[in-house]
Amino acid sequence: MKTTFARSRLFLPALVAALFLAGCLSRPALVHQTFALQTPAVTNTPASGGSVLVLRSLEVSPLFASQALVYRLGPNAYDTDPYAGFLTPPGRALAIPIRAYLANSGVFASVVEPGSLLTADQELQVYVAELYGDFRQPTQPAAVLSLRLVLATSDGKVILQKNYSRSVSVPANTAAAVMAGYDQALAGIMADVAADLATAK
Repeated sequence: MKTTFARSRLFLPALVAALFLAGCLSRPALVHQTFALQTPAVTNTPASGGSVLVLRSLEVSPLFASQALVYRLGPNAYDTDPYAGFLTPPGRALAIPIRAYLANSGVFASVVEPGSLLTADQELQVYVAELYGDFRQPTQPAAVLSLRLVLATSDGKVILQKNYSRSVSVPANTAAAVMAGYDQALAGIMADVAADLATAK
């Protein structure tokens, strides 16, 4: 009788541990999310007699160059999201829609990548200074995008250099909301860029 009781005392903790472990394993695993920025369809007719533009470089500040999404939590406090990020490095992710927006601006005959067979007579450089979800006020989250644009002729004459920035309010402190905010911010910035390019030429 004592032996049976002793065995039951040993078996009970093992059973509890097994049930606890099974409960943990049955929980849904955290899902990794990857995002791409929205790219507008190229619909504008190329400008007749316009320049051929090459997006020579697009550099992102090292603070925000990680594929993981970055959130700002305080004046000097940032965090990266281990479960959500860009499908490609953010420099490449931004270059794709920026080329499409420039092609739709109606200013250029063509917008090409470095190494294109078309000879470019104008070059564009973009430096992204800010790219983060702003959660400093948890009840008022935002997506922040700031960049500097330099447009020059192939022989180095500067046509336009300007800073552009947007802070777009988003409905939730989530990765998906921040990415949607980036799309809206980039669309607004590129509308300003197109207007500036039209007057600078």
